[in-house]
Amino acid sequence: MSLGAVAVCAATARQEQEWIAFALREPVSQPAVRVWAYAAAAVVLGCSGRSTPAMHERAAAAGTELCIRPSGGGAVLAGPWLLGTSVILPPQHPLAVASIVEGFRWFGLCHAAWLQSIGIAARAVPSAVAPHGRALPWACFASLSHWEVEAGGGKIVGLAQLRRRNGVLFSSAALVAPPPWELLCDVLGEPPEDAAVLAARTASCRDILGVQTTAEALAPSLLMRLAQGLSRFDAAPRPGPIPAVVVR
Repeated sequence: MSLGAVAVCAATARQEQEWIAFALREPVSQPAVRVWAYAAAAVVLGCSGRSTPAMHERAAAAGTELCIRPSGGGAVLAGPWLLGTSVILPPQHPLAVASIVEGFRWFGLCHAAWLQSIGIAARAVPSAVAPHGRALPWACFASLSHWEVEAGGGKIVGLAQLRRRNGVLFSSAALVAPPPWELLCDVLGEPPEDAAVLAARTASCRDILGVQTTAEALAPSLLMRLAQGLSRFDAAPRPGPIPAVVVR
């Protein structure tokens, strides 16, 4: 694996987590960026979440994978409706040494700029915003935290961060299309009516743009926006543009 490369990867959520674990096994020497287009549905729990035998049974019955990511936050429903990113930075990188909240700033602004470039009026929210109505702490997309992105009156990008001695991980999840929130509620054993709450609190690229689009179609532009954002803080000389590789 070349940690210096950036790539668009068609993979499962579990393969994404395996790549992160491998990337952080040794000290990170240069930034690495992956943009993930998910090949299948998966419920991804934050590191503080606890899976139960009943969850695994419901996931298996629905043909859905269940896995845990090393970063915190609520559960995410990965699948063709979602575009994910993983940015791995050396521990002393300028974007990694800021406070956790301030560290999210550049990441959220990059995602907002990416959405604006494809015609979506998005903004990164500097402070956490409490949702109207009942809190759903188990779901990532139920509320807006620091520098997460909203558009069209709903959350469209969720962010997470992991700090280890060997490096720092920034990860995101962007809604390309409306997810089947009923599936998330079913696997987690949450009330089915919460699916409507999640739908009301979120927005997607497809709904705002009014056209059919896919994670694979949007991934290259997000990849380039993140690479541009990192290049502003990368002091190491480069012979040319960072290569973008599509992995199938």
